[in-house]
Amino acid sequence: AISNAEEIHGIIDTCIGPIVITDCPCRNRTETLGIRECKDKFPISESCFQVGLFGQYFLRRGEGRELSRGEAHELINKLAKKGLVFTVANSKSPVHQVICSCCACCCAMLRGLTRFEDKNENCVAKSNYIAKVKLDLCEGCALCAKRCPFKAIKITNEKAIVDPKKCYGCGICAVSCPVGAIKLHRIEQSYIYSNPVQLLEKIYQENRRKE
Repeated sequence: AISNAEEIHGIIDTCIGPIVITDCPCRNRTETLGIRECKDKFPISESCFQVGLFGQYFLRRGEGRELSRGEAHELINKLAKKGLVFTVANSKSPVHQVICSCCACCCAMLRGLTRFEDKNENCVAKSNYIAKVKLDLCEGCALCAKRCPFKAIKITNEKAIVDPKKCYGCGICAVSCPVGAIKLHRIEQSYIYSNPVQLLEKIYQENRRKE
């Protein structure tokens, strides 16, 4: 599921530790292959969070670094301001969670959503937020449009206009706006499953119907 800094802060507040920060495997892979496009923009090191049971697993392997909740909150804000999109499993489990900080060039899921015309827009749940612009504050600088990975914002008559059908509620525009003209507003558009088992059962049932 696509998420945003506000939702991720909530996960960090309610999760069961440990909270472990690890390197991004997606950017690591493209770096190794020599095809990474974001070398000067996004970090490989310390950009994905492993929470709870996943965090325990990485610590047992001697990988990653354990964070306090305060350190995690601070890092979330830094990664969001860089323009990275948070993605999570679409479930509420506080026991285990992986929080990825994705870019459109390296992350397979985000790349599929942003780089291809023929795509299944329902393959990933949107966050339960949508971006809205206060037109009286907007100065038409177009920074939000440049940074939106989903191309959901256009500049019309020197004002930013959000297409609600394309907006996934990632919040990159809101944290990027220099004058605070864009805010995320909560809406109920995606069902969040109570645990990963329920989510996987739903995926299994849908796949069975397609056979």
